[in-house]
Amino acid sequence: MRVVALDYPADFEGWRRGARQALMDGLLLEDIEFRVKGDAPTLFMHQERGPPQAAQTTLRVPKEFPQLAKRAICHCDPERFRLLYALLERLQGERALLGNRADPLVHRVNVLAKEVGRDKHKMTAFVRFRLVEGSQPEHYVAWFEPSHYTLDYTAPFFMRRFTGMHWSIFTPYRSAHWDGAVLSFGAGASKQDVPEDDKLEDYWRTYYAHIFNPARVKLKAMQAEMPKKYWKNLPEAGLIQTLTHESEARTRTMLANAPTLPVVREAAAPAEMPENMTSLHGVRQGLEQCEACELCHGATQVVPGEGLGRAAIMLVGEQPGDQEDLEGRPFVGPAGDVLSRALQEAGLERGGLYITNAVKHFKYTMRGKRRLHQRPEMAEIDACRWWLMQEISLVKPLVIVALGATAHRALTGQSPIISKARLGLAALELGPQLQTSYHPSAILRARDEAEGTSMFAMLVDDLRTASSAAGSSQPVRQRVSGAHVL
Repeated sequence: MRVVALDYPADFEGWRRGARQALMDGLLLEDIEFRVKGDAPTLFMHQERGPPQAAQTTLRVPKEFPQLAKRAICHCDPERFRLLYALLERLQGERALLGNRADPLVHRVNVLAKEVGRDKHKMTAFVRFRLVEGSQPEHYVAWFEPSHYTLDYTAPFFMRRFTGMHWSIFTPYRSAHWDGAVLSFGAGASKQDVPEDDKLEDYWRTYYAHIFNPARVKLKAMQAEMPKKYWKNLPEAGLIQTLTHESEARTRTMLANAPTLPVVREAAAPAEMPENMTSLHGVRQGLEQCEACELCHGATQVVPGEGLGRAAIMLVGEQPGDQEDLEGRPFVGPAGDVLSRALQEAGLERGGLYITNAVKHFKYTMRGKRRLHQRPEMAEIDACRWWLMQEISLVKPLVIVALGATAHRALTGQSPIISKARLGLAALELGPQLQTSYHPSAILRARDEAEGTSMFAMLVDDLRTASSAAGSSQPVRQRVSGAHVL
């Protein structure tokens, strides 16, 4: 049996190299063991061996597989390495396997990846940094106990969010360190390695006490979003019992006071703009600082557009969904899968487009443990419209495809009936032509299979119309372009 040594529990690159070599050597699943350094050997039950596989010279996998594997390998399930190897084996002969969510192996790996995504969300929400007294330059540290091995997967979020701050995050199995220039990783630690308290936590407790809404106290819902296992490391957790006990009296006081009128925001450029707003990178930096509406406070992160900086075709959706909010990229969830299929049938390469959303933060409501999409309001669309115009002015597309009513509203100021608005190209004042179509999520919500099939066909037709209008500058998908070398 071949043993592949991995440096740490979520060592994707180590797994990838070992799995690739083992499969090229014709090793079956029972012929290989993935072992994290420091772990004791695993005793597997005897299994009947089949005939050896033929050695392979190259391995090809669908482009979705590496990202799926990077997430799933962060799970604490001890079988994750073998599950991914089994999936890799099957993908060599079943190229469309990942699209079959009913397959037991595909379903299980997707469940692991989804649970890792949730754990990443918890980490971004509940990490609390403390100042190390006397450190020069100032250094902040945090202790966190994730349910899975998600530190490497989540650390880039903190690097982007706290770019100008020197910090370290310690977990029981691994640590991450940012010095303002380089993100590095080290061994795990214990809670004793982190300061017990600092003066900043008093400010955090004061802030929490002031935003606490006694009229909306739902302990079960709160614990679903913030389980008690995280409370011991949260400075505000000590206030919860007192604040909930006083909630009834505080609610009566709130109701007795006269209401105040809400502040109406006008859509305009943010007050403080980065100096390099003449590039898409500058737009991304500006978006990370934007607080033009309240959506920035509930989302995990901003989701800017991505793609070619001079794309002939720009796709504009409504807003990020749950998966997009966790990954920071547009159209990577179920609606993204529908869009990818439509692009393939229309003969378009996603990499040759620029894809963005009218609203850059995820708006949702909690339903138990789930975050359910909520349509953005007019004020939120208008508040984000300035950023969309910046993207259009920089990318300079020939054709813009508005996916859904919200995108059409952001581009034209009018709320359309999609079935009518999609019947022809329209000229925008900005210069590009506009093709309106159905949002992929609307196809997923179709009343029946026949309606969904019809809407999907219309989306494909609209993408073809956009491609034709854009001319020959848009690359055409080749049959082998859906695969990446592992």
